[in-house]
Amino acid sequence: MTVERLPDLNTPRGNHRTFVIGDEIVVLGGHTEGFKPLETGEYYADGSWHTMSMLYPHQNGFAAKLPDGKIMLGGGNAEAFGIGQSWGAEIYDPQTHTFSPTGIMTQKRALSSALTLHDGRILITGNWYADDSYEIWSAKEGFVPGDTLLPGWSAPFVMHASQDDIIIFGRFDTRGNDVSGIVKHIKGKTEQIPLLEKWDVSHNYFLLPGDYQIDDYTYLIPATDITAGQTAIIKVANGEFSLLEMEKPIPSQGPDGNHIFWGYLQVDRSEGIFWLQGFATKTGRMYFARLGYDGKQPASFFYADAPDGFQNVVARLMPGNRMIVAGGLGYVKDSFPPMADNFKTYSSAYIFHTDIPKRTAVPLWVIVFCILAAGGIITFILLKSGKRDEEVPDTADDSRLNLMEQISALIEEKELYRRKNLRITDVASELATNKTYVSIILNNLSGESFTTMITRYRVMYAQKLLREKPDMMLDEVADQSGFSSRTTFFRNFKVVTGMTPQEWKNKNCQNG
Repeated sequence: MTVERLPDLNTPRGNHRTFVIGDEIVVLGGHTEGFKPLETGEYYADGSWHTMSMLYPHQNGFAAKLPDGKIMLGGGNAEAFGIGQSWGAEIYDPQTHTFSPTGIMTQKRALSSALTLHDGRILITGNWYADDSYEIWSAKEGFVPGDTLLPGWSAPFVMHASQDDIIIFGRFDTRGNDVSGIVKHIKGKTEQIPLLEKWDVSHNYFLLPGDYQIDDYTYLIPATDITAGQTAIIKVANGEFSLLEMEKPIPSQGPDGNHIFWGYLQVDRSEGIFWLQGFATKTGRMYFARLGYDGKQPASFFYADAPDGFQNVVARLMPGNRMIVAGGLGYVKDSFPPMADNFKTYSSAYIFHTDIPKRTAVPLWVIVFCILAAGGIITFILLKSGKRDEEVPDTADDSRLNLMEQISALIEEKELYRRKNLRITDVASELATNKTYVSIILNNLSGESFTTMITRYRVMYAQKLLREKPDMMLDEVADQSGFSSRTTFFRNFKVVTGMTPQEWKNKNCQNG
C-alpha cells in the first residue's frame, strides 16, 4: 500500500471523533496538549484544514449520525485531565460546517455511546464515575429519561437485537471494573454470556454501531484473549453471540515478532468485507487486515512504518479502500493492549491506500515496495495468507480488454451509475464473474478504482443534464445523477472538473 501525508491539523488533538462525510474528512472535539478539552473541530478541503468553533467540548462524549446526514455530539468530560461529566449536546451540519444547540441531557455523561434508532431517534447510554441510565432524544421532544442501568457501563456497545429490542454490553462498568459477560436488554432481561468472559471486547468509543453492522440486527466485533494475545471476531446476530469461523487465525505477531493489537473493526457493506486495524506499541507500526464477512475468504494484510512511529488513533474507512488517520495520542511503549499517553497529542494526518494487487500464492509477510514520504523512509509490506486465495482467472490480455469493454458497456447502457447504492458486486453479478476480478481489471486496465469510475460517470451525466435542462434545480441534478447528497455532488463535481456545478453551468451552458 501507499501513504499520502496530508498537511498537519491546525491543532494537535486526541480522543476526538473523526468522520468521513462524502469525500470530506472531519475531526471534532477531543483534547490537546496538557490534556485540555477543545471546543473546536476541523474539516479538510482544498488541500488544507479549516477550523470550526463548537459550542461545547466533547472529549469522551458520544456521537451519533442523524438520518439527514448531520451529526449529534453530546456530553464528555467537564474539565481538563478527563475529569467530570457534562450535560450539553449539539448538532453539526456538514453542509454549512456549523453547530447548533439541541438542549441538555437528562443527566451528565462522559464515555457514553449512542444508537440511531429505526425512527431516527437517538438512544444514549453509558457514563464514567457516575450512575448510568439510558435516555432517548428526538427532534420533537428533546431528551427523555429512561431506566437506570445496572451494573452500568463506560463506552458500551449498544445495538439492535430485533425490531423492538436493544442490547447493551461492554468490558468495563462506570468505575472501570471488569463486567465482561453481562448483557442487558432494554426490554428488561439481563443475561450472562460465557463467550464474553473468555474474549475481551474492545473498549467501544471511537466508532458507531453502524460502522460494524453487516446486516439488520447483525454485527461484527473484534475481541482479544489477553492471556494468549489472540484476536477473534465475535458475531452478534439477533442478540445471539458466537465466534466467526475463520479460515486462518488472525496473526497476533507481525513479521518482526512484535505483538499486534487488533482493536478496531469497520464494515464495507458495498464490498461485503470488513477491515481490522492493528497497532504495535513496540514500533508504532500500523496494521490493516481485509477479510470477508464469512471469515472464509483468505485475508489480505498490510502494514506501514513511519520513521518515528504512527500516533495511536482509530483510522476511518474512506471510499476506495483507503484509511485516514488524523491527530491522535501518544502511547506507552510495549503496553498490550496499547495504553494511551493523554498528555501527548499529534497533529499529523495520513491517508493509507490499500490497493489489492492480483492474487497469487506468495509467502506470508511479503515485502511489496518502499517509498519515500513524510521526510523519511516509510516501508509498506503486503501481508498475504499462506493458503492460496480465490484464483483470479489467468486470461490473456485480449480477454481482459474484452471484459473491460463489457464493464463499460454495461454501466453506460444500463446507466448503472445512477443507482445511489451501486456496488461492485452488482456489476460482477451482471457479468457472471467475481467482484475481485472486476476490481483488478479496472485497476490494471483503466487505472481507476470502481468508486472513481462511477463518480466520473455520474459527473458526466450531471454535465449532460446541466446542458440539456438548464432550468433543473441542482439538487435534482444530483439526485438523478446518482449522488447520495447535494454535498457529495458538489464535492465530486469540483474534483473532476475543477469547478462547482454552477460555475461549470455558467461557463458551458448558454442559458446558465
